[in-house]
Amino acid sequence: MNELAISSIYFQRSSADNWKLAAEAGIRGAEGSIGPRQPVVSLVLDECESIYKDMTGGGLAVSSLHLPFNPGWDISTLDPSERAAAIRNFKPLLDWASGKGIGIAVLHASGEPIGDDIREEKLNIAKQAINELSDYAKGKCVRITLENLPRDCLGHTADEMLFLTESGKNAGICFDVNHLLIETHKDFMRKAGKYIITTHLSDYDRIDERHWVIGDGCIDWKELSGLFSECGYNGRYLFEIYEPMSEAPFTLVELVRRFYFYTGERYA
Repeated sequence: MNELAISSIYFQRSSADNWKLAAEAGIRGAEGSIGPRQPVVSLVLDECESIYKDMTGGGLAVSSLHLPFNPGWDISTLDPSERAAAIRNFKPLLDWASGKGIGIAVLHASGEPIGDDIREEKLNIAKQAINELSDYAKGKCVRITLENLPRDCLGHTADEMLFLTESGKNAGICFDVNHLLIETHKDFMRKAGKYIITTHLSDYDRIDERHWVIGDGCIDWKELSGLFSECGYNGRYLFEIYEPMSEAPFTLVELVRRFYFYTGERYA
């Protein structure tokens, strides 16, 4: 059975009592998510500690850390000093994750926008940075997982993800199922599925990323479940969801119910 997990973005206000509701709904795992933050490592570490304390206090096992991204964290920047600073600032966060026994660190390869004239250069730069961070993380028993990204960000197709991760050799893949705007889920997973280490699950309309509740968008969840099975995925099904579109009162119990209803997966 694939464990159910949830990102810390779900609640606007984190508390142990809120995360206890997730545990009571059958969710066991968690991801501490640090979004766009200024590159002040001490403040980010304080936030990591706070999220970790709340989620574990609610009975969840925090098994991944979503590393911060723009501004100031772009490993594809063409400015060598900014890029070196970003790589340097990520390392204490990987140290922190290692100290907590967190084995997965989710990384973005770039910000946006990215013009076609500089795309190849930024892909090569990001790949080098991923190699450096991955080598460092391995020494800490942490696995870098690169997230596929939407629009013109780096990693918006399976081919770019295979290039950036060296087909899973230097990093795994965090598959965000609502970030695919160019390829179908089937096309992406049949190319890169065997390198998926973790997931970000939510629904969308294929126009842009939405992070909607499962069933509120256009994803064929039964097909997606079959594709995960086809590629041998045995990791977590992690919900990365914001406010639901549904007008009816929504609970985490309903989120879990929808997941099993739409995927046809068996209850864990």
